[in-house]
Amino acid sequence: MQPRIKMGLIVGVVGLVLNVCVSGFIGLCGPFASMLAGGVAGFLTANQEKQTTKADGARAGAIAGGIAGGLMIIGQMIGGVIALVLMQTSGTQLPFGTIPTGDDPSMMAIFYLSGLGTGLCFGIFGAALAAGAGAGAGYFGTPDQPAATPTL
Repeated sequence: MQPRIKMGLIVGVVGLVLNVCVSGFIGLCGPFASMLAGGVAGFLTANQEKQTTKADGARAGAIAGGIAGGLMIIGQMIGGVIALVLMQTSGTQLPFGTIPTGDDPSMMAIFYLSGLGTGLCFGIFGAALAAGAGAGAGYFGTPDQPAATPTL
């Protein structure tokens, strides 16, 4: 397995678990957790693959960051639903609207599907940030190759 895929999966699984917690309590911070995970995956990939050019390092880092970000989407969606469950069980007052009770199943379905959709939206944004951060970390993590000396 290529290091870019392996690092993306390892960092993505760890990030998925962390993102469930982060997005369950502070939903807006989920994309930033994804960006951090993408940067870590890109940097670790650049250190393992030892690409010859910085562009190749950025490409490998973007792939690793994108894989990690893709897994972070799942964590963001789970965290969004967990946040709604916590709000419903604690009886939190919302600034607008009301939290549905268990009496109307269609309202409950809409309530949780909206949380899932919001988590998906934030997750996709986070995955894009993760791929970008992975590309940047891969670029900067790839060492400069010495210039070839001309032979006479």
